[in-house]
Amino acid sequence: MPYRELGLARLALWTIFFVNGAVLSSWAPRIPEVKDSLGLTDAELGIALLGIAGGSVPALILTAKLLQRLRDTPICVVSAIVFSAALPLIPLTGDLARLTAVLFVLGAASGALDVAMNTAGISLQAVSGRPVLSGLHGGYSLGVLTGVGGGTIATYMGVTVFAHFMVTAVVLVLMTLLSAPVLLRFAPRTHHPSVEMEKSERRGRRLPVLVAVLAVSCLLVEGLVTDWSALLITRDLGAGPAQGALALTAFSLAMFVSRSCGDAMLLRFSEKRVVMASAFLLPVAVLIGMLVHTPLAMSVSVAVIGLLVGPLFPVAISRAGRSDPGRAASMAAKVSVIGYIAHLAGPPFIGLAAEAVSLPVTFALVIVLAALGIGVAAREGRAGSPERTGR
Repeated sequence: MPYRELGLARLALWTIFFVNGAVLSSWAPRIPEVKDSLGLTDAELGIALLGIAGGSVPALILTAKLLQRLRDTPICVVSAIVFSAALPLIPLTGDLARLTAVLFVLGAASGALDVAMNTAGISLQAVSGRPVLSGLHGGYSLGVLTGVGGGTIATYMGVTVFAHFMVTAVVLVLMTLLSAPVLLRFAPRTHHPSVEMEKSERRGRRLPVLVAVLAVSCLLVEGLVTDWSALLITRDLGAGPAQGALALTAFSLAMFVSRSCGDAMLLRFSEKRVVMASAFLLPVAVLIGMLVHTPLAMSVSVAVIGLLVGPLFPVAISRAGRSDPGRAASMAAKVSVIGYIAHLAGPPFIGLAAEAVSLPVTFALVIVLAALGIGVAAREGRAGSPERTGR
């Protein structure tokens, strides 16, 4: 494929990643308003939010099966449109049941989009002959930042939830439609010739353990920082709410920067070196923040953690696709499911541990243990292809 067409395909797919990041992050700042307008208790809101997981996990698995027979890019386009268009339905729900149902639809569209876009990213990377997944995930991170920022501004300006979500949906659907012609023209098949498929069948469908360890470790760190760093900085280190929020924003910005630069790093250094560097520096960053024990030091540590952990999940997705090229969609789905479970289940268990031994100790311990897992996973294992060597 000509270089110009590859560039256009990458930009179009980057846009899809951006859309995926922007939808649910637009909803997050408006959750308190929706909760109050429906008169939900904390427990009822928790039930409604489970609708996202309830829709996402089955969709991840089903989409992986569909992609054995269908192309990935049309599924990207359709699921991105459904995902975006469903957002304004949230403020129109009048009770818990309908809110849960709408969030189930959003979760299902999100799950389908996750697998389809990562599979398309694996295909684009194979066609390009160079790393692209980290930069694509940078689009997702920028989408998250944009969604949270837009939601915060809309809340501050008193814009209604419906108006905010409608404008957001229109913009995101238009972005998807503008990207669709390029994506549909690119549309590499996700399945491979029959000989490779037969080899894939003989190898089985098991995700390599080291890939799973890498995905769980890096997304456990992301969940830890996202859910607990602001509380650590405000309550345990005595900062104001604004500084806690600023630290979380710095983490998200650092994730975006490191993912956007991740492909260039992987061209210059091997995956193993990048992963090992993250494994070594993560404990250093958190321990310095804890020892200095000031809000500013911990905020800087949180930002450094974002820089270090940002490229790791795209590396896990890439390795999963290489582990079984005949079933790249299935491997991408398995990484997504495992990572989703770690991201969802990790923070509550961290809360229980923090109750027993204190949040600062738990925070540091989880980072250190995750770094050990990342270090173990630095070696790709038997299924992956040889890594790019540094220049």
